[in-house]
Amino acid sequence: MIMDAQEYGYRMKPLVIPGVLYIILYPLLIGGILFFYALPTLYLLILSGIYAATILLILLIWLTAKTKRIVIDDRAIIFRSLFRKKAFEPKDIRKASFFWTKNNEEIVMLKAGNNKVYYLTDLYFPYNELLTDLEEFIISHNIRSNLAAHYGIN
Repeated sequence: MIMDAQEYGYRMKPLVIPGVLYIILYPLLIGGILFFYALPTLYLLILSGIYAATILLILLIWLTAKTKRIVIDDRAIIFRSLFRKKAFEPKDIRKASFFWTKNNEEIVMLKAGNNKVYYLTDLYFPYNELLTDLEEFIISHNIRSNLAAHYGIN
């Protein structure tokens, strides 16, 4: 059984690199277009508004991702972020499915009693420890899963 509650954070690198590239490249591209073509002021205002709104959206996504956490303890699996907190006790989890993608990445799908599906991918860090704790949680609470078939332990 899991002794202490373990907390796993969301990795930001896959979100930061495209966001920073957009923040840098958009003004360069628009500046290049404005250098070669004289656009009306209205177009410049529209493009600036799109840029400002997109930066705010990127910052909101970064902030939400930075606060995403999964906590696994003896009694529940807790999904936390800036805007919500959802706890699942063993009785709330209908099934846990482990599967591989075409890119050889392991993904876990948790089906909850409220017909919602939650996916855990390697974007959570450290993922191997998360999988180990999740497997222990599933086994200790006798949650229906495909663990034996997934790892070939029949």
